[in-house]
Amino acid sequence: MKPQIVRHGEAILKPCELPKEAILKEELDRVVVAHSETGHHHVLVKDKIDLSKYKVYTHNGDTYVEVPSLSKLIHEKTGSDVHKTHTIAPSVYKIIIKNEFDYFSGAIRRVRD
Repeated sequence: MKPQIVRHGEAILKPCELPKEAILKEELDRVVVAHSETGHHHVLVKDKIDLSKYKVYTHNGDTYVEVPSLSKLIHEKTGSDVHKTHTIAPSVYKIIIKNEFDYFSGAIRRVRD
């Protein structure tokens, strides 16, 4: 499977090269790619038997995640408005959270689920 751009609600995972100056922030078993104020997070998960860790890096205000093995991007929500689960190929991805323009306040803000 080849790495590709994945859109999942307000979150985008874009395959990329990890910047050489990127700083390793944490190693995790699962990564919350996008938080939701209602608890409907977008989360990277692996098989429970996979002991590898996701590596989360930062550089110039951007966040990157190294996906070590085939993973799933899930939406932690129940009901009818759940985003489709995506299979994520091993690679480094830049995490991008979409923005929207609020015409009432005249401000740009992050999209929220």
